[in-house]
Amino acid sequence: MIVVKLMGGLGNQLFQYAAAKSLAIKHRVDFKFDLSFLNENPNGAYTKRNYELSVFNINEKFVSESELAKIKKIRDSKLLRNLSYKFPNLFSTYYGKETKHSFNEQFKHFPANTYLDGFWQSENYFKDVAQDIRNDLYFKPPINDQNQTFLQRIKQTNSISIHVRRTDYVANENVLNFHGICTVDYYQKALDTILQKVESPTLFFFSDDPKWVETNLKFNLPSFYIDFNTGEKSYEDLRLMSACKHHIIANSSFSWWGAWLNPSKEKIVIAPKTWFADTSIDTSDVIPTDWIKI
Repeated sequence: MIVVKLMGGLGNQLFQYAAAKSLAIKHRVDFKFDLSFLNENPNGAYTKRNYELSVFNINEKFVSESELAKIKKIRDSKLLRNLSYKFPNLFSTYYGKETKHSFNEQFKHFPANTYLDGFWQSENYFKDVAQDIRNDLYFKPPINDQNQTFLQRIKQTNSISIHVRRTDYVANENVLNFHGICTVDYYQKALDTILQKVESPTLFFFSDDPKWVETNLKFNLPSFYIDFNTGEKSYEDLRLMSACKHHIIANSSFSWWGAWLNPSKEKIVIAPKTWFADTSIDTSDVIPTDWIKI
């Protein structure tokens, strides 16, 4: 059985789900979610999140308290973790800890009884089973009238989704220092690049700070600012973003998935070259090779 620790918002949880699903398919075993970290108090160190994957057609299974108790014995002991790395057959659970942000080749060799602890932000963890992932990731809730109207506009135009992540990236100093934010200059350069290849586009802006976006990102093109999918309905932005023909994403796993879920081979995706404020972190595997980095 594969157990994956869920943490972060919807985009991060999608990466964690995809890595677990990939490993489970390889070993032909079930996988379960560990929600214990989501239930912890962040004490200002990071943004509090809830479980958000229930909107997708995912076969949800959750680790039990007794199963988690066995995992914690290994997770909380450096000695047992090291022993499990060297002698995985001697333990009921192998502790698969992410140690870097670039793709970990060792992931391919994780056994069928693995606990995954990490963000796993790379398509390389699940590229071989991408179609299985896509089959799971359709939205179960019916779309409401307001979003349906915009979905039709998106489908009928040369639509470009532009995602801007702010709120906790700006308000929480710890988060800002780690992630950083994409500048207005980045969005201008990204749009200039995409306009060389896309004729008569219509822009669809998505953000957790729509007022800032409408004030600061104004282009002489048909534009719509999506400002009504908030709180528990935020996933509706992901649905609309994924329906757009092309994408300009932020340094955000949420908009990463908005672009990835678009299955078109003709799509153009512009992504920020700098994914984290700390440029010493190797993020070379975060952005798929066919996306354009600026």
